[in-house]
Amino acid sequence: MAIRSFELEPTRENLLNTLTRDLLERNKSVWQFARFCDAQEGKCSIAIDAKWGQGKTFFVRHVQMLLEAFNEFSDSVSEEERATIKRAFSGYIGNGENVVELQPQVCVYYDAWANDNVNDPILSLVYEIIKGAVQHYSFKKSADCMKAAATISDFFTGRNAADILALSRDRDLLPELKSQKEIHETVAEFLESLLYEQGNRLVVFIDELDRCKPSFAVQLLERIKHYFGNDRITFVFSVNTDELQHVIKSYYGEGFDSCRYLDRFFDYRIALPPARMIRYYQELGIEDGTNVFETVCKAVIETYSFGLREIEKYYRMAKVAAYKPTHNDGFSGFPDGNAMNFSLCIIVPIIIGLRMADTKLYNDFISGKNPQPLLDVIGTTDIAWGICSTLLNRNETYAEAQDNQITVSLPDKLVLAYTALFNDGSRTDWGQTRIGNCLFSQRTKDATLRVTSLLSEYASYE
Repeated sequence: MAIRSFELEPTRENLLNTLTRDLLERNKSVWQFARFCDAQEGKCSIAIDAKWGQGKTFFVRHVQMLLEAFNEFSDSVSEEERATIKRAFSGYIGNGENVVELQPQVCVYYDAWANDNVNDPILSLVYEIIKGAVQHYSFKKSADCMKAAATISDFFTGRNAADILALSRDRDLLPELKSQKEIHETVAEFLESLLYEQGNRLVVFIDELDRCKPSFAVQLLERIKHYFGNDRITFVFSVNTDELQHVIKSYYGEGFDSCRYLDRFFDYRIALPPARMIRYYQELGIEDGTNVFETVCKAVIETYSFGLREIEKYYRMAKVAAYKPTHNDGFSGFPDGNAMNFSLCIIVPIIIGLRMADTKLYNDFISGKNPQPLLDVIGTTDIAWGICSTLLNRNETYAEAQDNQITVSLPDKLVLAYTALFNDGSRTDWGQTRIGNCLFSQRTKDATLRVTSLLSEYASYE
């Protein structure tokens, strides 16, 4: 059986499936944001802010689908899809006299990163708006909109509206531009005609701007501000504003105030609501508190603040490396018994996480120079209490001492185990160090690193 990646591409099928299932329990926020867009009067620019890999693309595409479901003039959703989408939000829409309706809004999704090979971003943006109009809307009342689209197409490309769908995006269109003033006026005319027939507002979702070349990102922001002055347009930017500020500084210089600069363009900055991880973990197959290995995996995810894409990647590697020996009771294929069990359930997930999160920490950790990641993940918690109890001598306890017992610190025991495992010079003349019931040796270290390579004889590729 092949290894399956859980990472979802934003295909129509995946978008509809995750929306109806509300996998990340964000539908309430999707509905609230759609209402926020619905309430806008005048030109508006909104930044949806989150780190990479947190689900920004799916969020804005879900908002787009919801808004399109309320626009009867759009055929971008079938009647069956329209009913399915509204059913997913039935708890918020209401019924009878209390039903909430959203005004018809024309939606356009623009992947900035996919278009940053053109010299002038405004051309590709207008192209996407025209393409969306041609593909998803019919113009029954008048031909004004399509006339304007044909004029814009001719100005930009020398082609008519019927030919624009076959237009290559990587072509340098700027030399064909006839008049900046004419383009400005014609774009305004096209937008007015589009909205006259098909909706009350135009909502343009601009994604992946923070991944673009600095020159493209700056030009797109500034040309949007110049060309799109219509009071019935909402721009929604799904970005990592920290990364976008770095992009802006790369263009204008490190001393440039990129935060104030972005405030010129964004009327609102909205933090993407956090996802509910329970169902996402279930979808990945991560067990809920029943297995120490998976409990430690969750702790690694939280310690290093992995995004959704990173979580999927991390857990897939962890499963390949150590699922079989950590999920089979009585598995005895490893040397050194308790010591190897400690390594498999605690050390291995940490090493795989460090390899993704911080290369320097990873190298220092496996070199015996820094036990801090072990303390950060396990710390003083009881997530691996049972396995950590194997580090205790017969008269030791982590709890309050009774009778002849001695209370010891979990962090201290973790450091001792770490040192015995990774600091080769700390071992006895026999090449072994006993910590409680765990006997650490060079064999334990070698087996641990072999497991984390994903190429050990114990790896599972199913």
